[in-house]
Amino acid sequence: MKKKVLTVLIVIVVILAALLGIFHRAAYLVFKNLTIPTVSLPEQDDWTDGQILKNIQYSDVSESDYLNLYIPDGVEKPQLFVLIHGGGFIAGDADTKQIQLMYRYFRDHGYACASINYRLAQEAAFPAPVQDCKAAIRFLRANADVYGYDAERIAVFGESAGGYLATMCSVTLDDEFNDLPFIGQTEENNPSARTDVLINYYGHVEMNDSAADLKAIGLPKPVYMIANNWMIGKTGGYEDFASYLLRKNVSEMTQDERNAVEPGYYLEKNASELSGRLAAWTIHGDCDITVPLPVSQRLQERLEPILGENAQLRIEPGMGHASDPLYADDILAEVDEFIRAHLP
Repeated sequence: MKKKVLTVLIVIVVILAALLGIFHRAAYLVFKNLTIPTVSLPEQDDWTDGQILKNIQYSDVSESDYLNLYIPDGVEKPQLFVLIHGGGFIAGDADTKQIQLMYRYFRDHGYACASINYRLAQEAAFPAPVQDCKAAIRFLRANADVYGYDAERIAVFGESAGGYLATMCSVTLDDEFNDLPFIGQTEENNPSARTDVLINYYGHVEMNDSAADLKAIGLPKPVYMIANNWMIGKTGGYEDFASYLLRKNVSEMTQDERNAVEPGYYLEKNASELSGRLAAWTIHGDCDITVPLPVSQRLQERLEPILGENAQLRIEPGMGHASDPLYADDILAEVDEFIRAHLP
């Protein structure tokens, strides 16, 4: 009898210890996200060291298809850097805080920055935003001489959902998702949508059930839902924001259906074209409770065999999703160095 009681007590202690461990990790993740420093940006953009061109329409399919350009003075044909905002495919625009943090730094370091707006899930389903971004890149390349920047080779940045879009633009070829004409497109004037350097900030690059990843980082699903309550009621009745974009719950999709929408599939499908040409730099915080770190780690595992040393992953301890310190000068200087090394 005593032996049975002891066994039960041991089991209870083990279970309690496990639960305490889980909640301790969850508490740590939430605490880190709540205490990450933030940066305040001025309401007015008073940049006087170059030209700001707003609301340039690149496609006539939607009023959402516009971009903003920032072209620095004193630089002959500055390198073009394309920026794609995040927001879970349901929010954000060409002037989100993360995009501002990028173009404010890079325009001051000699780049022409183009911030792309695109159709959100409320307006159009997949592949609309991918088509929009590739049309914008073709528009930018076609109009390089008009605006005075160098678009022969292009670096593209994306964060979160924008990281997905930037990655899709980087790993797909010109016969994939290039259906949307840009304004001014003709048979003679229809350049490539190719990009050469990918800067991926905590990209939502997989359309999968996050349960295993949440378990891996020690975050219970209810905590995840509370932490990401900004999307509650904004997913069109689907189970999450990615499902809203796809107009089908991810949990109900077949592997072939997932392949058709995931960058990893196109990366491996187009490996021979990308090897030796594409370079990819990814950053992800290890306290991200929106897009868990394993997502970027798996992407890196797929990139390395194809791109070799041209694929880099930087893991930032204590950082969450879209944390302002990920855009600190020392990190952006590393991004700058990576771009310059691969766009000589």
